[in-house]
Amino acid sequence: MGKIVKVSGPLVVATGMEEANMADVVRVGEQRLIGEILTMNGDAASIQVYEETSGLGPGAEVVTTGAPACRWSWAPA
Repeated sequence: MGKIVKVSGPLVVATGMEEANMADVVRVGEQRLIGEILTMNGDAASIQVYEETSGLGPGAEVVTTGAPACRWSWAPA
């Protein structure tokens, strides 16, 4: 589980993401917004969030699903 350190529109940067991989689908914040990891640099991930990011801020949790976007089902659970 990582923590957001920066939000800039739909782009989020989170640290503590050493268990994640590039292209993994992640859940962001309390609302569990859907995002995809674009790049990894050490334990830091740059994430494209595919939903409205207003209300997100530093310290919010980011959790990887462990699945790459190409294998993710976008249908609600």
